[in-house]
Amino acid sequence: MRFIKYICLLYTVTFFLSCGSSNSKKITGMISNAENMNVYFDKSSLNNSFETIVQGKTDATGKFEIDLPNDLPIGFYKVRIGAKGIEMIFDGSEKTVELNGELNNFAKYDVEVKGSEKSATFLNTVKEFAARKLTREQLMTILNEDGDPMVSSLLALRLFGTRPEVADIHKTTLTRLKESYPDLSLIPDYEVMVSTLMKQKNLKSAQAKIKVGMEAPEISMANPDGKIMKLSDLRGQIVLIDFWASWCGPCRKANPKVVDVYQRYKDKGFTVYSVSLDGLDSRTKARFNSEQQIADQTKKSKERWLAAIEKDNLIWDSHVSDLKKWESLAAAEYGVRSIPQTFLVDKDGKIAAVNPRNDLEAQVKKLL
Repeated sequence: MRFIKYICLLYTVTFFLSCGSSNSKKITGMISNAENMNVYFDKSSLNNSFETIVQGKTDATGKFEIDLPNDLPIGFYKVRIGAKGIEMIFDGSEKTVELNGELNNFAKYDVEVKGSEKSATFLNTVKEFAARKLTREQLMTILNEDGDPMVSSLLALRLFGTRPEVADIHKTTLTRLKESYPDLSLIPDYEVMVSTLMKQKNLKSAQAKIKVGMEAPEISMANPDGKIMKLSDLRGQIVLIDFWASWCGPCRKANPKVVDVYQRYKDKGFTVYSVSLDGLDSRTKARFNSEQQIADQTKKSKERWLAAIEKDNLIWDSHVSDLKKWESLAAAEYGVRSIPQTFLVDKDGKIAAVNPRNDLEAQVKKLL
């Protein structure tokens, strides 16, 4: 009888131990160039700060295994090795998550993930968007409609940042997030962030000189050959007025997206009117000692403008500039104080959108 009781007790203990082990969570991996390094598993916040949950260490081959808390809440996390980290999304369904890759590829989001579907989706989407295998319109569809709200929220934060211009994107992803994950701990912080961005956006819009619905002010400037090109000559087409400059890094980075939309819709009535803020303004001219030096520097600035047009494949015809940099007459007329700055004009010559950088294709299609 005593033996039977012992067997029953042993069976009960074994049963509960096996149940406990089946619910255990862990993260493992093989990361090359990360041999004998500390590995941290952090809980991330919206502003990129983090709190370390657990830590471990890779062995001499770069392999590691870390046990995670069984009650790990759903949210955003980061696996950090040295100064490099890869962001992940845990929804509570994970048991064993496996990472494989090369440490230096963390910055490229180029890591294989198994056992965490949302993390894999997030990393693959970022990687495809960076490689231009995913268009901006396709990305916006993921954010607004198709993608899991947790994935969409992290994509919006990391790909678009937290500028007033992208307030509407975050507003949409927040709404979807609250509907699907109402108890998510980061929602209150996200609500505060979105509220702040919306206020900044509305204030900026109220202060803007150019507003949606108004007649687009005329621009009449010389192209590189000295020929005057008027904005009004393009009436009847949908026109993107693009204020940019060869020296403007964000402008040059945005150019491929504008080129892509132009290539696909130029035969349907869409074109671009590019206003360059190259050249010299009064402040820049003050650095030189003679009119000849100013003339030489203006010529060099014009050459850089033309080289940028060619290098960035800006193949449309309308390129104008008065080579006065921040004292450009067109920039003053449109209240442009920073670049890139864009205005979408409809077929009737009215402003249809201000700074449609994140949804340019959708806005063009709507007007067409």
